[in-house]
Amino acid sequence: MSAIRIYTASLCAGVAPMQGPAQAAAQQVDWPSSRIAHPKRAAIGPYNAVFLAGSDGLERPVQGYAADEALPPMPQWTMRAWINPTLLPKGRVPVAAIGKPAGAAARMFALDDGKPVFQMGATTLRATAAITRESWHLLTATADAGRVRFFVDGRLVGTATAAAMPPATGVVALGPRLPGQPGFAGRIAAFALDPMLLAAPAIASLARRQPDAALIRFEDASPSWPLQVKTQYGLTAPQPAWELPTGKAPFSKPVASPVSTAPALAPTREGHYAVNAWRLVAAPTVEVNGAAISQPGFDARSWYAATVPGTVLTTLVDRGVYPDPTIGLNNMAIPESLSRQSWWYRSEFTLPATPAKRLTLTFDGVNYAAQVWVNGTAIGDVKGAFIRGRFDVTDRLRPGQRNSIAVLVAPPPHPGIAHEQSLAGGRGDNGGALMSDGPTFGASEGWDWIPGVRDRNTGLWQGVDLAATGFVTIGDPAVSTRLPRPDNAVAEVSIEVPVTNHGTAPASATVRAAFDDVAVEQRVTLPPGASQVVRFTPSSFPQLAVQKPKLWWPNGYGDPALHRLDLTVVSDRVVSDRRSLDFGMRSVTYELSSLDTAGALRRVLVDTALAHDLGTPVIDERHPALRKVRGGWANSLMPGAETSPAVTALPDDPLSPQMVLRVNGVRIAARGGNWGMDDMMKRVGTDRLTPYFRLHREAGMNIIRNWMGQSTEEAFYALADRHGLMVLNDFWESTQDNDAEAQDVPLFVANARDVVRRYRTHPSIILWFGRNEGVPQPILQTALQDMVWQEDGTRLYKGNSRVINLGGSGPYEWHPPEDYFTGYPHGFAIEVGTASFPTLESWQRTVPVEDRWPISDTWVYHDWHQERGVSMASFVRAMDTEFGPARDLADFERKAQMLNYESHRAIFEGFNAGLWTTNSARMLWMTHPAWPSSDFQIYSSDYDTHAAFYGTKKGAEPVHIQMNQPGRQVVMVNTTRRPLTGVRATARVTDLTGATVATHAQTVDLPANATVALFPLALDAALAKGPVLVRLDASAADGSRVSENFYWQAANPADLRALSAMPQATLRADVAAAAAAAGERSLRVTLSNRGTTPALQTKLTLFDGKGVQILPAYFSDNYVSLLPGETRDVTVSYPGDRGVATVRLRGWNSPATTIGGR
Repeated sequence: MSAIRIYTASLCAGVAPMQGPAQAAAQQVDWPSSRIAHPKRAAIGPYNAVFLAGSDGLERPVQGYAADEALPPMPQWTMRAWINPTLLPKGRVPVAAIGKPAGAAARMFALDDGKPVFQMGATTLRATAAITRESWHLLTATADAGRVRFFVDGRLVGTATAAAMPPATGVVALGPRLPGQPGFAGRIAAFALDPMLLAAPAIASLARRQPDAALIRFEDASPSWPLQVKTQYGLTAPQPAWELPTGKAPFSKPVASPVSTAPALAPTREGHYAVNAWRLVAAPTVEVNGAAISQPGFDARSWYAATVPGTVLTTLVDRGVYPDPTIGLNNMAIPESLSRQSWWYRSEFTLPATPAKRLTLTFDGVNYAAQVWVNGTAIGDVKGAFIRGRFDVTDRLRPGQRNSIAVLVAPPPHPGIAHEQSLAGGRGDNGGALMSDGPTFGASEGWDWIPGVRDRNTGLWQGVDLAATGFVTIGDPAVSTRLPRPDNAVAEVSIEVPVTNHGTAPASATVRAAFDDVAVEQRVTLPPGASQVVRFTPSSFPQLAVQKPKLWWPNGYGDPALHRLDLTVVSDRVVSDRRSLDFGMRSVTYELSSLDTAGALRRVLVDTALAHDLGTPVIDERHPALRKVRGGWANSLMPGAETSPAVTALPDDPLSPQMVLRVNGVRIAARGGNWGMDDMMKRVGTDRLTPYFRLHREAGMNIIRNWMGQSTEEAFYALADRHGLMVLNDFWESTQDNDAEAQDVPLFVANARDVVRRYRTHPSIILWFGRNEGVPQPILQTALQDMVWQEDGTRLYKGNSRVINLGGSGPYEWHPPEDYFTGYPHGFAIEVGTASFPTLESWQRTVPVEDRWPISDTWVYHDWHQERGVSMASFVRAMDTEFGPARDLADFERKAQMLNYESHRAIFEGFNAGLWTTNSARMLWMTHPAWPSSDFQIYSSDYDTHAAFYGTKKGAEPVHIQMNQPGRQVVMVNTTRRPLTGVRATARVTDLTGATVATHAQTVDLPANATVALFPLALDAALAKGPVLVRLDASAADGSRVSENFYWQAANPADLRALSAMPQATLRADVAAAAAAAGERSLRVTLSNRGTTPALQTKLTLFDGKGVQILPAYFSDNYVSLLPGETRDVTVSYPGDRGVATVRLRGWNSPATTIGGR
C-alpha cells in the first residue's frame, strides 16, 4: 500500500479529498484561545493520539460545544479512525467514542480479544477476525436511514438496523479507560465524525492509503512532566499605605531577656566544645574589616550579646531592641532593613593549653552566606542555610591563649518585599523573589500562614562547634537495616564509616562500631590526605545479623526502639576520633504503580535498601519518566528493574497509582500533618520542640512532612525518631508555575548533599522530596535523584510532593464533615487543610484587648484569610447557620470549637472509611504553626490545645469506632498489628433532653490493620423531630473500653441552632493526684453528669497558683461530652516545676467552674 502524507478530511459527496501539509501538521489539542473563536462545526475531528498501556484516556469537548451539551441529530454520518495497537489484550478494549463512552448514546469503536467492534446503544457490530498489532487498520462506521454499517480496513464486516437513539453529548473520548476493561495501547489517527455518508468504494480507497506517522502530531495521553512556564516574584513595589494593617492597640514595649551566662567555650562531649559568648552588630556601623575584628582584644563591648543558635531578629528581640513580633501587629514595628544588610558576629575565648593534634571549627547552620576569620586571618566561606561550614583551624588557634572568631553574615541576596496581610490587602502571594536563592528559608518572605520575617532568618541559626581530635577522623556514617524474614526475627544491620587521614604520613587505624551487645572492627591503612569508607556488613560480620531485634515502629504500630551506636577510630594506640548516634532497626518499602519499559503500569513493591545493596537503582524520577496515567501520575522503573530482586510484582490495587508505605513489612495507615516551619525566629532547641512532638504522638499522628525543608535541623529528626513519627523531607523549591526556581543549582545540590549525609542515620526519615507541589527543573531534578542515590540510596527519592503516585493537595477551607468521606481527598493525600481557631486563652495572649473583637486587621495578620482557597468565609457561614452569629469573642470561640472538633475528626474518620480502598495516607495542612495563627494547626505555638487537637486525636485512634457520613454507617477501624476478638460495639441515640431514641449493639472481631462495617443508624425519623445525639462505645472482651465517640446530628445544618437552647447541664468534677513520669505532675479529673441534660464539649484548662495557664499540659481527652449518668476520667500531665494546679471547666452548656488541684 502506498503511504500518503495527508489522510484526514471533511467528507464531501462520498469522496475523501486530500488536505495540504499545513492542515496535517495542526496540533490536535483544543487549548482555549482568547484570540480565535471556536464555532460549532458540523464535522468533528480529526483527532490524533498515542497511548501507553498505562496511559490515562483523553476526553475533550467537541469544538464549540460544552461538555454536557448534546450534538445535533445527524440523519447521515460517517465515523472513522486509523488505529495501530501495540498490544491486543484479552477482553473489551474501548478505542474511541463520540459521546460519553459509558453512556447509552455513545458511538464507540472497541476491540474484543483483538477483534474490531462498533457499538451504538444496543447495536453491536463485530468483526470475526482479529487485527494485527504494530500495523495500521482503518475502522469506519456509517449510518443512513437507520441502517448502520461497519468496515474494517475498507471491507464491510457487519450491518444492522439501529433503533432511534438520543443525541450524544459533545464529547470526544480517545482511548477511554472504563472500569474492569484494559486500556488501548498504541496510536489513533484521524478519528472523526462527519454528517455525510461515505460510500463503500471511497472507504476502500481510503483504507489503501495508510497514515505516515512521522508527519502526524499525536497528542500524548501519557505526557511527561512539563517545564515551568510562569513565575511570580512577589511584590515589585511596597503595598499602598492604605492596605497595611492597623490596630487600635499600640505596639508592645520591647522586653529584654536575660543574657546567657554560658562560658565562651563549653564542653559538650569528649573533645567537643560549643563556641558561645557571641556578640552581634550591623555591619554598616563597623568601619574595620574582619582581620581587625577577629584579633583578640578587639573591643566589641558595645555590640549586642547575641543569641546563638538564633537569628539576628532573635537577638534583637532578646536584647529588647524590638517587641515580640508574634504578638498583635508588633511585626510591623520591625524594619525590613534587617534583611538588607550584613551582620558581624564575634566571639573570643581561651583555648585549653593541651588540645589534641587537630582542631576543626564547624558552623552547623548559617543563613545565608558567611565569611569567617580566625585571629586576623580569613579562613573560608559558607553559603546556603543548610550546609555545614567546616574549617581546619589547627594552625590558626593558639592553645593556652586568647583566640577570636569573626563572622560576616550576609542575608539572602533577593529578600523580596513582604506582603502584609490585612482586610484591605488580603493574603498576598505565597513567597516571592527569595525563592530564587534556593537553599534558604523561602517561607520567611511571607506565606499564607506566616508573615514576612524581617531578617529572613539571617544569622548563626545553628550552633558552632570546636572539635579536638587526632589526625584520623570519622565522617558522616550511614546505617541501614534489612529484614530478610517475613517474621522479622532477624535484622541485618549494615554500617558505613567514612574515615580520613588529615596527616602528612600514612596512618594505620582500627575502626570500631558497637551497639547493644554487638561489636565489630576493621583495620585500615590510609595514605596522607586519603579517605576511605569502611563497611561493616552481615556477610563479613555475622554478628550484624541481629536475632529478635527491637525494631523502630511508627506511632501506633509499636515502640520506636532506638539503639546507641558508638564509633571510634584508633590510631597509634590512642582514640583519634569518636562519634555516637542513635539509630533504628527498620525497613521501609514502597507500594507504587510505575511504568515499565513497555509502557505498562505495574503495581510493585520497591525495596530501595535492597536495590542499594545490589548497586542498581530501580526507580526513575527524571522528567521523561514521569508520566500521566489512569488515576493520576506515576514514575517509571529503570530499564531492567522489572527483573530486579528489589522490585516485587503486586496484584492490581484500587489505590493505583497511589503510594502505600510499608514499615517492617506492614502497611502503615499514615496519618499526620505538615510543618511549614518550626519557628518563625528559628528558636529550635530540643527543649522548645519536644512538647510539639509529644503532642503529635499523643494525637495519634505517625507522619509529618518537613515542608520545603524549612525545619531541617538535628533536633527535629531526633525528636521524630524518639516519638515514632515518619518524616517526608522536602528540599527547598516550591510550587511549580508559581514560585521561582533556584538559580544556583550547584549550590542547591551541595546543600542537599550535606543534608542527606548529615541526617541519613535517622530512622524517621523515610522519603526525600525534591520540590513542594512540583518537580524541580530538569537539571536540578536529575542532580538530586543521582545525589540521593549516591549518598543514601536506601530511601525513595521523589521529585514532586503532591501528584506523582500521590493524591494531590487541598482543600484548604472549611467543608462539611461528609465531604471528607465522599469528595475529598483520596489516595496518599499530602495536604488537607481547614480553619482551626485557637482557644480563647491563646488568642487573648496573641491579640491585644483593643483588637480582639470584632474581626480586625490583627486577626487577618494572624492568618484569618478573607479570600481565595484559604478563605474563612465557609467557616463563618457554617458557624452562623448552625449556631447563630457570634455575639462577642468568647461566643465566637465557643462556637468555633464545635466546628474545629467536628471537621478535624471527620478528616481522619473519612480517611478510615476508605482505608486501603481509596486512602493510604492523609496529612493535615498543617499540624504545627510557626507562630500564633488562626488557621492550619492542631495546637497553638504556645502549646495550647484546642478542639482541633482532640478531634484529630479522636479520629486517629488506633482502635476506633465511628459513624461514617453521610450514610451514618457505624464502623470500627483497627490500625494496629494485633487482631482483636469479641469487641462489643454499642450505639445510643438520644434527643437533646437525653431521652433515648434508639440503641444498637453488635459483637465483632477486628482484623489487624483493617476497617470493619457494623450497622447503619436509621435516624431520619428521629431527625424529623429535631437534632439528636449519638453515643458510640466499643469495649474489649474483658469489658474494658477501647473507644468511644459522640456526635450531634441534624436533618439540616440550621436545625443545630436548637443546641443553643439546651438547658445548663449539671456536672460534678473531682480531682486527685495520679501517677506521673519523672519531672512531671499528673492529675486525674473525674467528670460526672449528675443531671438530666446532656453536657456537650466540656473543656478542661490547667492553671497554676498565680492564675497563669500551665503549658504544655497533656490531657488524655478534652472537650468531653457526657449523656446523663455518664462518667469520664481525664488525666493531665504537666511540668513538675509548676507546682499545684487548678482545673477550670467550661462547656457548650455547662457553667464555668474551678476545681482545686493537688
